[in-house]
Amino acid sequence: MTHEDKALPAQDVCAVPERTLHLADTLGEVGPQFEASFPADPAAIPPVRRRLRALLHEDGLEHVADDVTLICQELMANAVLHGCLNFPRGTTLKITVAWSDAQLRATVRDPSDEKPREQGASMSRTNGRGLRLVGELSDRWGVETHPSGRGKCVWTELDSPRRRAS
Repeated sequence: MTHEDKALPAQDVCAVPERTLHLADTLGEVGPQFEASFPADPAAIPPVRRRLRALLHEDGLEHVADDVTLICQELMANAVLHGCLNFPRGTTLKITVAWSDAQLRATVRDPSDEKPREQGASMSRTNGRGLRLVGELSDRWGVETHPSGRGKCVWTELDSPRRRAS
C-alpha cells in the first residue's frame, strides 16, 4: 500500500455481528484500507474526511465518495461530541474504512460505553439527525462493544460499492 494509512492490527478491529457479512469474507485478499487516529476535537474531522475522500476517488469509488465521507463525518462527529464526554482532553479516536467489490465497511471507535440513540424527528432542532442520515445512506449500521471491553465501535456497511449508484 502506498498510502500513509495502514491496515488496523487485529486487536483494534471491532467485533462483526453475526447477522452481517464479515468483511474478511468479502475482501478475499486484503483490499485497500484507510485508518486514521484523530483527537476528540471537531476541527480534526475535516482533514480526515478529505484524506478518506481522496483515497476513495483514487481507488475508483468516486460515485460513493460523497455518501461514504458524509456517513463517516457523522460517525466521527458523534464520537467527538458524545463518545468523548467526560473523557480527558487529548482522547484519541480511530476510524477505519475497508472495501472490496462486495462491501465497504467503516468503523469509528470511541472510549464511551454508551450506545448512540437516534433522536425523534423535529422541525425545530438543528442537530440530532446524524444517525438518521447514516441509516438512510447505509445498507446496515450498528454498535458493538470493543473486544477489549472498553469503549465501542459504531460501524456502517454499504453493499456492492463499485456497482452502487449514488
